Amino acid sequence: MNTMSQNGTDIPRVFLHTGDAYIGVRPTIVSTVLGSCVAISMFSPRKRQGVICHAFLPSRSEIKNVNEPSIQICRYVDTAVDHLLKSMRRLGIRKNELQVKLFGGASGLTSSQVRPSCSLGIGSRNVEAALINLEAKGLKPLSMDVGGNLGRKLLFSTYTGDVWIKKLDKKMF
Repeated sequence: MNTMSQNGTDIPRVFLHTGDAYIGVRPTIVSTVLGSCVAISMFSPRKRQGVICHAFLPSRSEIKNVNEPSIQICRYVDTAVDHLLKSMRRLGIRKNELQVKLFGGASGLTSSQVRPSCSLGIGSRNVEAALINLEAKGLKPLSMDVGGNLGRKLLFSTYTGDVWIKKLDKKMF
């Protein structure tokens, strides 16, 4: 774990891998890189705690054996939303105080570049799944930076809820 100094204090930094989540019970800067994947962050201003996930498939129901246990619950957008909400509830945070943000879902291929047998639009499907699952839980993103054809580098502050995005110069796909 790296640290970043801000106002004379060291703030831990962690990298969020695909399919993982980070629960920030103490100030941390979480970074990740997104292509077609999505990152969903939830933050409580009252508790100054936040969570973030890096999901890369829209729904757990798309796998062959849906009853097979998953090591990475945040691999799928639908189960990631549930996991983030449960994590915040365990911290004593109510759903109505959450600030939710959504990022990613890029598409690096145009339709003329994709063979008919390929899965089209995984980025847009991830964004759609996130919006549907959040809405089903009574949540709406406060802000979003989604779609397009460029990847994003993201930094999330677990203690302020701030997110910094840098669009990557080249397509990641």
